[in-house]
Amino acid sequence: MSKQKQKRKIVKERPLSTKCLFCEAKTTPSYKDFETLSKYLSDRGRIYSRERSGACSKHQRKLAQEVQRARFLALLPY
Repeated sequence: MSKQKQKRKIVKERPLSTKCLFCEAKTTPSYKDFETLSKYLSDRGRIYSRERSGACSKHQRKLAQEVQRARFLALLPY
């Protein structure tokens, strides 16, 4: 009886977009627009990284801050 090794497939997450959606629209993330913020959260409620979200560093920092505000106001899940 020989053991066969199974190769695991590595699924690479694709970014939501290649360009920052906030830069293209010339807007900033806001806690009031929780429908848009929910696109940047996983099903478990975690904030996606810059590579996954496609946001630039400036808007990614602002996005994280606004998600935390929306969570505090119970607009988004923890």
